[in-house]
Amino acid sequence: MHRINNIPIPHIGMRIWKTVIAVLLSSLSGYIFKYNPFYTIITAILCMQTNTEASFKTAGVRCIGTFIGGIFAGIMLVIIDIFSIELFSIVYYIIISLFVAPLIYITVLIHREKSAFITCVVFFSVVLVNIVRMNPYLFIVLRVLETLAGIGISLAVNMIIKNPDRKNNETV
Repeated sequence: MHRINNIPIPHIGMRIWKTVIAVLLSSLSGYIFKYNPFYTIITAILCMQTNTEASFKTAGVRCIGTFIGGIFAGIMLVIIDIFSIELFSIVYYIIISLFVAPLIYITVLIHREKSAFITCVVFFSVVLVNIVRMNPYLFIVLRVLETLAGIGISLAVNMIIKNPDRKNNETV
């Protein structure tokens, strides 16, 4: 461990460098396939953990949450179409607020409570942010694919680049 003015400063560890590589690869995937890699990058960052096992667990949480949030966002879109609900009206906000209960409850039912957060994030990213930017059904599909890409990149980097044995917990 380095010290600056007697303050211990941990060195930059493998997890940071692996995260940098995963972000670069995610960015390059956006460049090559001509899409904004924001969600791929975020997923790659979130899934990069100190070891492959922890990365797989985080990836599972992210996958489950993304699928559930996407499915419920699709259900919400159908409800909007069937009942001609005006976007961003008081009725709209009441309905999307009520969706929080089944979104979280389904994660409890399937014993995946850690996925509740990302489930809600995906749902609201569709019904609040991207519903007016692009076809929301297409956004759901793209969001799932971008999440899977970020997971794949993060897991591949974590499996290929192994952490050296650490003698202490000073590595960041």
